[in-house]
Amino acid sequence: MNIPKTLRRGRVAAIIVATALFASACSSGTDTASNNSTAGTDTGGTYTAAEVAAGSGAYQVKPLFAVPKKLPKKYRLAFLNNGKSNAFFATWSQGMHDAAKFYGVDFDDADLDFKYENELSAYQQLAVKQPDVVGANVMNSAVYTQITKDGAKIVMIDGSFQSVPNYGVPDDQVGQLAIKQLEDPAKAKLAADWKGRKLDIVGMTAPNCGPCDARVKAAFAQAQSDLGVAASDTTMLTPAGQDPTSASQSTFADFLTAHPKDVVLVMSYGDEPVIGAINAAKAANRGGDILAITNGGDEAARAAIRDTSNKGILVGSIDYQPYAEGWNFVEAAIATAMGQSFSSFTVDRVLTAQNVDQYYPNDKK
Repeated sequence: MNIPKTLRRGRVAAIIVATALFASACSSGTDTASNNSTAGTDTGGTYTAAEVAAGSGAYQVKPLFAVPKKLPKKYRLAFLNNGKSNAFFATWSQGMHDAAKFYGVDFDDADLDFKYENELSAYQQLAVKQPDVVGANVMNSAVYTQITKDGAKIVMIDGSFQSVPNYGVPDDQVGQLAIKQLEDPAKAKLAADWKGRKLDIVGMTAPNCGPCDARVKAAFAQAQSDLGVAASDTTMLTPAGQDPTSASQSTFADFLTAHPKDVVLVMSYGDEPVIGAINAAKAANRGGDILAITNGGDEAARAAIRDTSNKGILVGSIDYQPYAEGWNFVEAAIATAMGQSFSSFTVDRVLTAQNVDQYYPNDKK
């Protein structure tokens, strides 16, 4: 999620908070918990986890709700997408459309193109079809009031607003997981090439982005606990600019210049900031002085993992599985329409050069 147009999820959060109208949407909130495994048992049973995994192909989605095979009605769902020009949000949309087809519900989404000031008008266009449930990552009072006035329910992804049911990436967990992946490679280097050198931990965040900061702070705490790094040797960098890759490249280049003899572990709330940091290190002939991991696992991260010039620098990427997160919206929306709860979204998969093709065989090479 970063700032304006190129931002996403964690990056998304940054975009979200770029305006006060959307401030509350940047909080990741508490997921609606509890899986209702008995839903629909008297109307033909429910889709099993194995059936959902098979139906979602290579993505192997884990359902958040056991959807009845015979629904009370053919629900119509709608989603206000941040901007489908962004790979992460486009993948959300793909997952939503595929899940809607799988479960036999109607689905429409609107592309905000990161123009959040147009969210109300975008919703009003969707409202013509009278959706039962409307989803969003970004929410404000005007949109919320209109949706509820129209009698529709709301589900949010990677954001929260008032008491709206929501699910999304667990911020602390992904920050901790990122550092965990760097620990063994760092210890090996500190015992060899990096022996005797000062170790810094850098976390790339985004302006006014609570979830972004939370991921970075969780990583810092993990590094202090597991690697014995002093708090004074952790640095949160906040690149300014709409393009998170180029902005982070410039910001991290300045950091390297100010720390000419240090070695650095780099993480972020997302993918592009770390890719920018790697570019900066390579440009300064200091690729050997950093180890990095991205958060998100989007197309840019997967391409960077496959890039052999990043070997020994980029350890991998925490995979947020945006397709699954999009697919899960349809399940969460159906659950909400039925007055049921849904389970939490979890992130536990790490992409590496060894497994990225296995998990994403359809990527264009």
